[in-house]
Amino acid sequence: MSRQEIIFPRNVAVIYRPSRKCLDIARMIVEVFKKKNIPAKSYWVDDILKNIIGTVDLVVAIGGDGTLLKISRLFQINPPLVLPIPCGRRKAFYENHGLDIKDLIERVLTGEFFVEELARVKISYDNREFRVLNEAALISRDHGRVIESMIRIETPTFKTKMIVEGDGVLIGPPSGSSAYHLSLGGSLMDYYVQGFFITPLNPMELNIKPIILPPLSKVWVTFTNGYTEVYIDGEKKDIISPGKQVIGELDPHSFRLIRFNGKRDYVREVFEKRTTRFQETTQ
Repeated sequence: MSRQEIIFPRNVAVIYRPSRKCLDIARMIVEVFKKKNIPAKSYWVDDILKNIIGTVDLVVAIGGDGTLLKISRLFQINPPLVLPIPCGRRKAFYENHGLDIKDLIERVLTGEFFVEELARVKISYDNREFRVLNEAALISRDHGRVIESMIRIETPTFKTKMIVEGDGVLIGPPSGSSAYHLSLGGSLMDYYVQGFFITPLNPMELNIKPIILPPLSKVWVTFTNGYTEVYIDGEKKDIISPGKQVIGELDPHSFRLIRFNGKRDYVREVFEKRTTRFQETTQ
């Protein structure tokens, strides 16, 4: 996590989750920036316009993890700085800074913050590319039917091939290790770990476990006997035919978040936010 110099954004996009509380925060933030003669516009997260790509150098994300994932999907190459403000149910990517809106913006403009760089994994197939912050989920289209995947892995120190039968495969960076990957029994990876994971979904081979790969590694996944749905950070993108190859590797462009606390109790945050919730019942 690095200290940031004073910045003066030329254009700010305030992207919010569709709720009254988040909308009120968005309006307040836009007003603060405008009083400082900094252009700022608000956008509903489900109605983001692609023409803002390349025109903004600061994004304020108001919502939960889903909001941040949609912003990552929008800004695929050279993403701008992102200031996350919690206003949602799942907030693994957010911190509780305890600052009011005016103090928050003032600290951003005076450089009193840190930058946390989150790695993303680049997924490519059929001349298409996507960067994922949580995971790419490659899942059998015929839900409940076993699909066979041929997995080839190359790292700086070894090469290997394997055939896995199951529901599909996950590929993702350390930040995604606290999501679907963790639910499947995968290891929780600190954000500062350099590398990415590949996780078989419900494999028939009981000796197959999630694999953590170092930087400069590359994986090739080919599904041989069925159609595969491609989900990028939870959004369905494609259905690919048998024999198509999907490639995964770390992307050189990190997703940069503004932080105000130097250190986080990451493990505690993840497990406290993912504990069992019970609903009261009446007799």
